[in-house]
Amino acid sequence: MNKLTGIWLDSEKAYLITLRDGSPAVEMIESPVETRVRIEGERKQYSRLGGMFVNPQKKKTKRQEQQLKAYYQMIEEKLKDKDAIYVFGPSNAPKRFYKDLLQHKDMAPKVVGYESAGKMSRNQMVAKVKHVFEEKKVHA
Repeated sequence: MNKLTGIWLDSEKAYLITLRDGSPAVEMIESPVETRVRIEGERKQYSRLGGMFVNPQKKKTKRQEQQLKAYYQMIEEKLKDKDAIYVFGPSNAPKRFYKDLLQHKDMAPKVVGYESAGKMSRNQMVAKVKHVFEEKKVHA
């Protein structure tokens, strides 16, 4: 049985819309990415340590990158048994995830496309996924 999956994602959550025999199943995955990280004792954009200035922004960015990588791996685990994958969503998150999928030799052949899309309701996401797979002539 073919499992066609569309993924709408941003940095806060992802929706996996799986079509099996034409009927959709929607699953939501919460993101572990912290959007506003506060470091204990944080007061200003830089701090002085001896004769040098230290910028805590680098530490925040590095932490956020690691969380984003873990988020993508969580989603990829859910996609291992899928036959076709379509990625869409707002901002840069889906584009980065799409590029990440193409780097994996076992996932790259399954990816049918990527598209930038704004905020959507669940029904709009399901309709979009059905339309894309019908347009690409991939059937469940």
